[in-house]
Amino acid sequence: MGLAGIFQILQTPFAADGAIDWRSFERQLDFCRAAGVHGMVLPALASEFFTLSDAERFAVVEFAAERAAGIAPLVVAVQGLNQRLALEFAEHAARHNASALMAMPPYLRKAGKAEILEYYRQLAQFERPLILQNAPAPIGSPLSPRELVALLAAEENIAYIKEETNPILQHISQILALDAGNCAGVFGGANGIYLIDELKRGACGNMPAGGMVDLQVDIYNLYRARKTQEAESLHHTLLPLLNYAMVYGVSLHKYVLWRRGVLASPFARDPQKISLDADDIAAVEAMWRPLAEFANPTFPFA
Repeated sequence: MGLAGIFQILQTPFAADGAIDWRSFERQLDFCRAAGVHGMVLPALASEFFTLSDAERFAVVEFAAERAAGIAPLVVAVQGLNQRLALEFAEHAARHNASALMAMPPYLRKAGKAEILEYYRQLAQFERPLILQNAPAPIGSPLSPRELVALLAAEENIAYIKEETNPILQHISQILALDAGNCAGVFGGANGIYLIDELKRGACGNMPAGGMVDLQVDIYNLYRARKTQEAESLHHTLLPLLNYAMVYGVSLHKYVLWRRGVLASPFARDPQKISLDADDIAAVEAMWRPLAEFANPTFPFA
């Protein structure tokens, strides 16, 4: 199965008291269906996976997997503090019909290169594509393009890379130039801020996190239909909001999803989040106005 396109990283919706809001989760899946996403991903960094208990991680995977059929492929992020935990998450994801797995290396105690190789080799045993998430420090343990290509060659099921380490665009070019036919595709991240340039360099898609995925699906589809000027015009209109997302992260994403009626609350557990102040909110509202005509009308900014 080939993976390509815009794969939305699902937020973990929380009620104002911090409990998982399953009704909002269901609404988020409706939003993905309406947007025409090419895939969905959870629980990843933008899902605030590091604030979830193991039981909650299993629960969100089961909830999404049960309802993802008929929408798009589901990629389950299985990174763990150590190999044993990552294998538990991967085994659970495989039992619940994940289309693919994705993982960063162990993210608290940094692993050595030999340990990372063994970590990915063991995660490749589940007979489905494995995506290497090359996230930047301090959470990630960034690997060079040459090291990533060596991992792709090590196991048949290690098939994709999500490249998020700067310079992202140069790394995409270098990975594809070094690859000997083992790479099924490279996804970008960074909120999709470099989407057009990533596609020009040969990326297969992007994994954004916010409430603008319907617009990003349109940009991708326009580009693939060779309507490059239209794709670039819409992307440039979206860029100011994506720039804000690079600063405010999950707070911005959840605010937009809340304003569009997808989430009942913009509450985030992430202890590093930066709350939007009144001036931020006014700026986001203004940045949305030129985008409103392009957004899916089922989920207006209301």
